[in-house]
Amino acid sequence: MNLIKEQLEQIRSFIQQKGFKYIDVQMEILDHVASSVEEKMDADQNLNFEDAITETHEAFGTDGFAVIQKSVVDGLKKKYSKFFWQNFRNYFGYKYIILVLFLGFIVYKLQEIVNNDDFYTIYLVGMFGVVGLLLLYNLKDSIYKKYMSYKSSVSFLMFLGPFLVITNMAINKSVTAVKIFSLNRSFLIVSVLITLFVIYFIAALKTAKVGMRESKHIMDKYKLVV
Repeated sequence: MNLIKEQLEQIRSFIQQKGFKYIDVQMEILDHVASSVEEKMDADQNLNFEDAITETHEAFGTDGFAVIQKSVVDGLKKKYSKFFWQNFRNYFGYKYIILVLFLGFIVYKLQEIVNNDDFYTIYLVGMFGVVGLLLLYNLKDSIYKKYMSYKSSVSFLMFLGPFLVITNMAINKSVTAVKIFSLNRSFLIVSVLITLFVIYFIAALKTAKVGMRESKHIMDKYKLVV
């Protein structure tokens, strides 16, 4: 038998009551439960719909639907982690390496041209711009926060904070005249850190955008059910 829309909604409500709040996780569990309920009711014509749901839940054991949620979460983490690191590594390939080196060169030369206080001011302006962009991005895409796909994809943005702290410490550290291949060691370290930060930031944003698109796709699919 095929379940009707009202029965699917009843299953979804049952899943919500069990504490599963992310819609894409609910949809994955719903697919499993609906199939199992249909099979049970086909096998036993006397089994009512509510009992079929209960039996299906009990069949998952003590962990219940958490088994499905763990599988979904682990799969999403693996998927977005692979996507992020592929994007990150791409900037060190032949297509972008010249741009990356040029960015590092610009940051290094800027430190030579201006004094440390002025460079730090420029750095702060840039970082406030990044924070402002993240806040705007967060407000714009708040609708997707109910989706595990989006939550998993934006997780890389959370590591920007520690990155900024390390860079900030490197800039504020007293400048030394120690040379590495005729380059100022302090300037070189800051240049590398800022360049890596920019690449990381771009790769993290790309990953978040993929999560947003996939969450929207799930949202459209979800509307077919409710």
